[in-house]
Amino acid sequence: MKKIFAFLFGATLLWSCNPLEDTYKQLDDAQEPYKESIEYTLVDADYATASNAALKDATTKDDSTLAKAIKSNLAFNSRFPGKDYIPAILANNFPALSKGSSAKITYNEFAALPSYFADLSSIYTLTTSDYKKLWGSNTLYVEAFTPTVNVEDSLPVLLDKIFPDDSDGKYRFIAYNYSAEEAYTTGGLLQKVKFDFEEGTAYDPVANAWINKDLIGTKTWDYRSYSGNLYAQMSSYNSGEQNDVWLIRKFDKLDTIANPMLTFKVKVGFYNADCLHILISDDFDGNEANIATATWTDITSSFTLPQEPTSGYGASFEDAGSFDLSSYKGDTIYVAFQYVGNGTDNSATTTYQIDDVTISDDATILNVDETKKLYTVYSKNSNKWKLASDILILSDADYQELGFTNGYIPTTDAQTYLPIYLKVKFPYTLDGEVKNVAFRNDKDDVSSATVLQFNKVNGEWTINDFLDTHSDQFFNDGTKWFFDPTIHLTLGASDYQLLVDWVYNNLDRSYGSSYGNDEFYFGASAYYSNFDLRLSKRTQYNIPGFEGLTEEEQIALTWERLEEGLTILLSEKYPDATSEVAGFPVYYWVYFKTFENDFNNYYYVGIFQKTKDTHPFFERKKDIEDEMVNQGKLTSEDVSWNR
Repeated sequence: MKKIFAFLFGATLLWSCNPLEDTYKQLDDAQEPYKESIEYTLVDADYATASNAALKDATTKDDSTLAKAIKSNLAFNSRFPGKDYIPAILANNFPALSKGSSAKITYNEFAALPSYFADLSSIYTLTTSDYKKLWGSNTLYVEAFTPTVNVEDSLPVLLDKIFPDDSDGKYRFIAYNYSAEEAYTTGGLLQKVKFDFEEGTAYDPVANAWINKDLIGTKTWDYRSYSGNLYAQMSSYNSGEQNDVWLIRKFDKLDTIANPMLTFKVKVGFYNADCLHILISDDFDGNEANIATATWTDITSSFTLPQEPTSGYGASFEDAGSFDLSSYKGDTIYVAFQYVGNGTDNSATTTYQIDDVTISDDATILNVDETKKLYTVYSKNSNKWKLASDILILSDADYQELGFTNGYIPTTDAQTYLPIYLKVKFPYTLDGEVKNVAFRNDKDDVSSATVLQFNKVNGEWTINDFLDTHSDQFFNDGTKWFFDPTIHLTLGASDYQLLVDWVYNNLDRSYGSSYGNDEFYFGASAYYSNFDLRLSKRTQYNIPGFEGLTEEEQIALTWERLEEGLTILLSEKYPDATSEVAGFPVYYWVYFKTFENDFNNYYYVGIFQKTKDTHPFFERKKDIEDEMVNQGKLTSEDVSWNR
């Protein structure tokens, strides 16, 4: 049968030079049904046509971006796949071809990224509340893991509490503190109530339940911001008046705190006089008109207020000290920050900034002397959180070694440096190995991260851009072209894990290691993305069925079970599979890797079809494999397994 070939030799196909132009013209003129099998590679103009069609189907801004990308990238994507838009291209380019015609179309398409790429685009940093859950106490806790309260045992339990709605397959990139020394008890201040002024807007008067009143002038305490931190500030500088500005906050329910203490932080600028006073009243009624008539106790002497610098501002906020509020337990009190200044001659204009006004409990607390920030990735499998062994995380030492001393690496730089890093770190890995590397990618955004996947090819690590070249079959049923439903599946870690989980749930959990990512009944390994067929593993994990067999019989049994395992794996992955579409059989081409008794990796292909409605639904079709070998689409070595 004649085949029509069209090859892409440049950015644009010059149809005027197409040697088949006259043939198609004759066919069009004849207007007769014409059955043919062709092979064709999409060209720029075809992607442009598909892009325009996808734009008509777009419903969101993101859709439109992806539709336009078909033309600019010369590739389809998961939102607008080639199988949906190539039939229209065929109808336009080959109008004379009719019922029974087939077309093998070569085209580019970006594969859908693994779900964990989105999961690992952000880092979750454990909060104070999380550490309280970790230690099981609101008082006796530290914001860190320790050798006893360790990550391995405690973090999976904590993740269940933090993310109770996460389902299987979810990944979490976690930042946490770790102390190499155990926590110890001391006396200290345990924060109970805190006002940090973060609710305000810079240069507005302080509000939000604060009373803010100048009794003799027109000034107010204002919100100010520096380096992302909001605080309250007051100065009489150039006010042109005398000022008596009160910033007052109500505190009640002190009886719920065993030993209440008042603390705050302060910073001074351009000191020239003592302008700040701290006072307490238990008879003030909250009406600013009655500030002057209420009874106020001056407690300024209990605090240390800086008297420098006389030029510029202090380097940072300092703890001002503490005042014991035990005598006010059971009372409702008001705490006031009174600023008394003189802006008429600028003789008393010291700038005061206050922050973190806090009521704490003077109690026994846990402490650690030093912690360091660490990162880990966990994934949820079989409703349990487990260390994600398929994700490699860059450590502080790795960033340093790569020359990025700030603990992050921009994604564009990572694409250049990480292949070198992997070559040094894993010098003996074989071709076909895959590494997923997760890392911080932004200096200022502590939650920003990314993950890149690298493949070992010809001895070098190359980034996986997930751009695939497909050669798919399309058929014409007399009215339209449609996609050949054959499914090509290269088994990945998540696929092998499906079989691992099935074995754990249906056979015996002891058939796999404690890591939870392998099983040796069929041999599936999600960690290595292969089938481990070594007989030694069958002995190590007491896999039944091998007793009394010769070595040759044992090897044959591993192959029989591998084939059985593939039918189960496909049934787990495609529970809604169908055996045919529009009268055409649906075949599943499965590409997989083995690790055998000679300690070498081998690659095979199996063709399966759904043949029944009871699990497992699939059956290997050796006759179809042989037909594909005869057609040159597979080699005899590809399908030589378990024969």
